[in-house]
Amino acid sequence: MARGKVTVFGGTGFLGRRVVQHLLERDFSLRVAARHPERIAALFPDVQLDAIQADVNNDRSIAAAVAGVEGVVNAVSLYRESGPQTFHAVHVDAATRVARLAREAGVGRFIHVSGIGSDAESTSPYIRSRGKGEKAVRKAFSATTLIRPSVMFGKGDAFLIPIVRMLRRLPIFPLFGRGQTLLQPACVEDVADRDHEGDAERSVPDVL
Repeated sequence: MARGKVTVFGGTGFLGRRVVQHLLERDFSLRVAARHPERIAALFPDVQLDAIQADVNNDRSIAAAVAGVEGVVNAVSLYRESGPQTFHAVHVDAATRVARLAREAGVGRFIHVSGIGSDAESTSPYIRSRGKGEKAVRKAFSATTLIRPSVMFGKGDAFLIPIVRMLRRLPIFPLFGRGQTLLQPACVEDVADRDHEGDAERSVPDVL
């Protein structure tokens, strides 16, 4: 991607804030779109970037966030449903809305963060929403680049790091899927850094 201006949706999230940091290190001009833009200043003090309030459910705010930029990264995700915030609403409807409005604004590059194993026919609501979202986003913005990370770990994660800490303290630990569930976690820093060249160079203990 050329060193033009890029809008990052979800730039205050677990992955999104790492994406913002890596883009800043590569001299991109950034606009960070978030529902709570005041969090951006707290996460990136003394950094020159354009913070804008945006709701992925609102066409007008999305249009303002994607106006005049060369690239858009959609890192908005949902891991637990609550009320109107459903997997389908976020991963399909909202993602499609962002992609469509980015295309209409003349954005040249659209990057959509999905998830490993995404499948529109899956019995899992989460995985199914990821698969349907990918199809809908590519229909709205045909040149979409899809990123499909596995479960991510890193400082502040709410899944793998707590498990590792429990394993260190508990004499026994229940295994997922009778111990037959396969999981290949990825370091969130590596997912955010597209130029990372190493394979499995960062392990869970490295980020504890």
